[in-house]
Amino acid sequence: MTESPFDYQPIAHATWAYLSSLLMLALFFKFNRFWSVRNFDLVLIILLAPGILLIDYGLKLEKSLPFNLVTASETQPAQGVDSEPAASQPSGKTPGPSREPGSQALPKPEDAEDGPAAVPGDPAKIIQDAKRAKQLERGQWSQRYGYIWLFSVGALIMLRMLLDPILVRRPVLLPNLSIGALIFLGCSLLTFLVVNIITVGVSEDDMSGARSAVKMLQRETAEQSETAQLQRHGPGFPLFHLFPVIPTFDTGEQLLKTDADRPQNDPKYRAAAKSLAIAGQTALILGLILIGFYHFNNFAIGVGMATIYLMLPYTTLFTGAVLHVLPGALLIWAIVCFRKPWMAGIFIGLATGVSYYPLFLLPLWISFYWENGVKRFVAGVVIALSVCIGGLLMTSSDLSHFGSQLQATFGFWLPMMDGLEGIWGLGWSRSYRLPILVAFFLFCVSFVFWPIRKNLGTLIAYTCAIMIGVQFWHGFGGGLFMAWYLPTALMIIFRPAMEGRVASVELRNYRKAKALETPEDLLPAP
Repeated sequence: MTESPFDYQPIAHATWAYLSSLLMLALFFKFNRFWSVRNFDLVLIILLAPGILLIDYGLKLEKSLPFNLVTASETQPAQGVDSEPAASQPSGKTPGPSREPGSQALPKPEDAEDGPAAVPGDPAKIIQDAKRAKQLERGQWSQRYGYIWLFSVGALIMLRMLLDPILVRRPVLLPNLSIGALIFLGCSLLTFLVVNIITVGVSEDDMSGARSAVKMLQRETAEQSETAQLQRHGPGFPLFHLFPVIPTFDTGEQLLKTDADRPQNDPKYRAAAKSLAIAGQTALILGLILIGFYHFNNFAIGVGMATIYLMLPYTTLFTGAVLHVLPGALLIWAIVCFRKPWMAGIFIGLATGVSYYPLFLLPLWISFYWENGVKRFVAGVVIALSVCIGGLLMTSSDLSHFGSQLQATFGFWLPMMDGLEGIWGLGWSRSYRLPILVAFFLFCVSFVFWPIRKNLGTLIAYTCAIMIGVQFWHGFGGGLFMAWYLPTALMIIFRPAMEGRVASVELRNYRKAKALETPEDLLPAP
């Protein structure tokens, strides 16, 4: 029994997946229009949950082994592997990397942690090792088919995004709940999300950004493991992790301590990672609400999109994953500010600096603004990237250090083929990654030419399709970075008709509306 009758116990991931799926169906499924496209879209979003659960289950099987199987957390920074045991693994952590089946040899009997070394040929030890090998194989099998499931459902969602412009009819389908009750439910879920981030542990991936940012501020060269981690996550800009680090350190003297004087698991690093995760989640949810209110002209739709995002099993499982939520939040705010091309460009540029994959959105967004606003959009992107490069220059000890930081930030290297994880480390031949990369590049460039005139709905749908396409060749957990595309997919599910809302019209109407806004004190007296 627990010590307190009010003791809070986290809900198991699988249990929440069942409950949240039923709740989403109750709140958003249109039972009076059973064959509507909205219902099909909702089912597609719910179908992502089994893949996540399979991967989570496989990782727990591996981590529950009574000895260390040369995990990635020991050999290299793991992609979100928690420091807690599997039995108490908190929500919000990115599942760790997978390995090639059979690539890791089982430890010798003397390496076991659960008893004295057994003599060679001990039948009991042979049976025990066979059971552990079977458990490892079952865990990798679960992860492999989890990734395949996510790729299959992701391909269906991508196809749905590509076909979205041909769907002309857009009836307004509001949630099956009053706006007041929906706001209450959304605020409650957001409260639980923030509390979950505060109370659970922090992964090595989340703290590595803060550690790298402090090293850059001290003009120190990052350790080899941290540089490899930047390469694994497809590069990123560590100085963004510095913003929450500064207020968490009491004085500048503490901040400028060398790593020799500060432990790798300093609570300040944990506080920085958690504050960045909370800020990213809050910004993403607020962006969804503002898009519904300003761009879809329906506040209830905005609250509905935010609520369904909070209910997703993915959001619960990856609550505090900074590498997931921060690029997704920046992309959402680029859409929020699409009527101001220079601000949209700044957010796209910042998203590229955080995780360079949004770089592939530039052909689509430039073609969207081609008739009006392209210069301002490109200027915004250049300004954001210049700030990133300037930050690298000011925090580099010399030119060679600056060059290595620039390379790690913007991915100036050939596609990596060794040490891959996710599906590429679980049986898929890595030689297929290159043709997928080439096809993806051509896919992104094709949006320059079709459709010739893009409206806001097309921009959102194809942004979602491109970020889904990234998952297929991402070398480290591709398929799991769903915060990069799920919010835009939710916008397409709920969006109204937008056939005439192209950049030239929207920007012209926006300027006219701003010109008509005159302060009352400047109006002529009656």
